Amino acid sequence: MTETRRTTSRSIQNRYSAPILIVYTSPLTGGQLRMALQTLGYSRVIGVPSHMNAVERIKERNFSLVLFDAKPTDISAQDFVSQVVAVDQKVVLVALSANPRIDDVFSLLKLGARGFLAVPFTTDSVRQVIDNAFEGPQLSETILQALDRNAALAGLILNNLYRTSVLMRQAREIPGAARELRRAKTVFNESAELARLFCKGSDESLRAHIVELCLNRAGQASSRLGRTRRRLKTQREAQLVAQGHDLS
Repeated sequence: MTETRRTTSRSIQNRYSAPILIVYTSPLTGGQLRMALQTLGYSRVIGVPSHMNAVERIKERNFSLVLFDAKPTDISAQDFVSQVVAVDQKVVLVALSANPRIDDVFSLLKLGARGFLAVPFTTDSVRQVIDNAFEGPQLSETILQALDRNAALAGLILNNLYRTSVLMRQAREIPGAARELRRAKTVFNESAELARLFCKGSDESLRAHIVELCLNRAGQASSRLGRTRRRLKTQREAQLVAQGHDLS
């Protein structure tokens, strides 16, 4: 436990000591972001006006974090993320946007970005977005590459809900399960928030997918139960016949 805490502490220290790159065309917004980062303890902040400038800088040195404009400059944000990931897969990329469209943000996440920051921002929102980008829950490749994003997100929610419900039942009998239950509840809540944030369309669309998936799983459970009952009936009949009983 002590070694884990030391490792976590070192990783946080490394995050704050490593240089950060800002890619934003507005000098005012860039200056405000620099001040927010310095307030949070990031002392080595470098700003550039275009995405290609940033790519060249990233080729020259290592950055722990890059906050970049989601609007195109000399190249698109999508091309920028692809080029950066090709150069350094460890750098954490966070998109900046005054009017973020979830589908656009999602396309950047699929390419390798770890989050987005809405403009205007506060120092606290900058901190929260960066913490989530480094340490928070991320969308799995299954969801990022899913043909039906809402169906995949609904599956994530229901899988975590089922795991939580199993642990709730176990916690009534096994005291040691309480800690695992707390973690499961946290994961479930995080998955629900991620689903609401990144669902395609409205919350109603996500809810419709959740209901449909519940109905499908209920039908599968009924089918399995029916098959189990038929198998047990056949086994009982075979046992009775073996014992000499007449079933006619």
